[in-house]
Amino acid sequence: MSFPVPDSSLEELEARHRREKKDLAAKLMALKKTVTKGDKRKKKEVAAEIALLEAELNDRHAAEVKRFGTVSANQQNDASGAAGPVDADAEAALVAAASNVSISGPDPASASNADAAGPSSDQPQQTAPLSGLYASKASTQSKLPGSKKNKAKLRQQRKEEEMRRLQEEADAEAENMVDVAAQESEAIEKLVAQDGLVVHDIRADGHCLYSAFADQVNTYHGFSSSFQDMRCLAAQYMRQHRDDFMPFMVTDCGDMFTDADFERYCDRIESTADWGGHQEITALSHALQTPVFVYQTGMSALRIGDDLYSSKAPVNLSYHRHAYGLGEHYNSLRKAQP
Repeated sequence: MSFPVPDSSLEELEARHRREKKDLAAKLMALKKTVTKGDKRKKKEVAAEIALLEAELNDRHAAEVKRFGTVSANQQNDASGAAGPVDADAEAALVAAASNVSISGPDPASASNADAAGPSSDQPQQTAPLSGLYASKASTQSKLPGSKKNKAKLRQQRKEEEMRRLQEEADAEAENMVDVAAQESEAIEKLVAQDGLVVHDIRADGHCLYSAFADQVNTYHGFSSSFQDMRCLAAQYMRQHRDDFMPFMVTDCGDMFTDADFERYCDRIESTADWGGHQEITALSHALQTPVFVYQTGMSALRIGDDLYSSKAPVNLSYHRHAYGLGEHYNSLRKAQP
């Protein structure tokens, strides 16, 4: 498989490779953040995917460097009128350097030392000079004995074997792992069945609490509302009764909310996909003047507003801790069909 190399100089190629490695590093960090604490299966899968992404990028970079070296050598031969093959060891050294550059970037000390040393007197003239990102690694490897191509092939084989090993470990561990999400789901279904209810799945998109509320009031209370209507209703009630909420709210740093903090919080309820929780459930219970029952495993149903609005049919929700990798989730509980 060949790769187009539009870069006009080795420096441009190195600059693009640095950008791509930086982008990959950000992508890998985002992948790591998808792993929830204690989820060993997900951790193994992400580790295997990270190894694969790193190997693919390094392989592509090595192929581009190899082609660039060949093109540069041909251009030099054309200019000097010389003919003949590119030195295999020098070319392999450049490719090996590209294959082994860390995603975190080159070693600044090594790069500066290589630049200070200058070009090697015995380096073949028909091969593009080494500099920048690949200079120190390639110049060192070019002096090693043995076949460089074989060494590069062995490195690739080791990467593939490591990826296979990680995937096999993940598969083996998954077979023996308890599916916590399935257990929780089964327990909630049995729990709500005692009250004649069944779980109605709500999309996990950050709006699940408000969508579950909308499903309940639309199905059993004669409303025709969207999740956005529920968001606005919760924010409006909290603004009108801030003294009932602000004393229990703190910033990420642990400081008590100021008026400005509280206003920003209410704005985010209305305008973002931030998850809702106990504060928003309480606000909606009072705004709708309806009790809210929240079912979850390991405890009896949490009843909010039951003492004030006991004459009304409750909004029934289920709370799931392990349903999705992102964390908390709410579903709507509908009456079971006879």
